[in-house]
Amino acid sequence: MKKFLLLFQAFNKNGLFAKVPHIIRMVKTAKKGEYKMDFKSVLIPSLAIIYILSPLDIIPDWIPVIGALDDFGILALTLPFVLKELEKFLAWEQEQKNRTNNITDAEIIQ
Repeated sequence: MKKFLLLFQAFNKNGLFAKVPHIIRMVKTAKKGEYKMDFKSVLIPSLAIIYILSPLDIIPDWIPVIGALDDFGILALTLPFVLKELEKFLAWEQEQKNRTNNITDAEIIQ
């Protein structure tokens, strides 16, 4: 029952799948150089993606059910790094919006 609750929360309004557009926006902003990501938050997810896509695994994928467990384990260990960096990015993004909204009318002085 607990597993179904976790699965339901992933599809929830504030769940993991709802954060995917924010993660994509964070990566694009970091790629442009506007947002500086923590090195650890870039390295660990990158290595996890390489491991998951790689045909070499600790437990071979051709073994039913058990073969995917190592991939899911790596993904579960990686997600906290991504979500922590995403929280920092969203706070930074809100700060940038507030900074631009504080500009008032200016007068040219000669």
